Amino acid sequence: MRIFLRIVGILMILAALVLFFYQDIREYFTDQINERIITAYEDGQDDVKINPIESMLTGVEGKDTKLNISDDMLAALEIESADILEPLFKGPLTEEKLKNGVSVLEETDNLEMQNIPIAGHRVEGAGIRFNYIDRAEVGDEVKLITREETKVYKITEMFEVDPTEVDVLNQEEDATQELTLITCEDYNPDTLLFEKRLIVKAELVS
Repeated sequence: MRIFLRIVGILMILAALVLFFYQDIREYFTDQINERIITAYEDGQDDVKINPIESMLTGVEGKDTKLNISDDMLAALEIESADILEPLFKGPLTEEKLKNGVSVLEETDNLEMQNIPIAGHRVEGAGIRFNYIDRAEVGDEVKLITREETKVYKITEMFEVDPTEVDVLNQEEDATQELTLITCEDYNPDTLLFEKRLIVKAELVS
């Protein structure tokens, strides 16, 4: 009986530790998966295997435990100052893609557009997706890393808009290429909604 109680006690302690450090564990596994996805993309691989434990801990989803990157991935997005390194997926934007990384909005969106819109969640947990994006500042670098090249952008503006203000996505003919990063802001616990969108504009410099 004493042995049984000790085992139960140990299991309860372990469960408490997992709950206490769950967010750190989740962030660690998400970072590991991101590195595998981006490395596989750079190496020209077709997919990345995600085991069931990783999927359970991170929410990253794939078909038959595999995440297709040959057809779905456009680039890697890096903002070093905000500890962001995420796979960037093709549109259309879906909840699955937002769980697996960040994404352009529409199926026709591409990296040659003058204004490239990129959306990401902030609610996946500390250090995941765009959660730390408010650590970035005007003047910081944003990189788009493809198999062919790395483009460097500099943040020019950070501001909030209403969800209906979509003019930030307008294309401007003959203007310098820019990124428009979009994420949720100002959560209202009464309505259970994010009432604003945080917009980060970054202009191509090289």
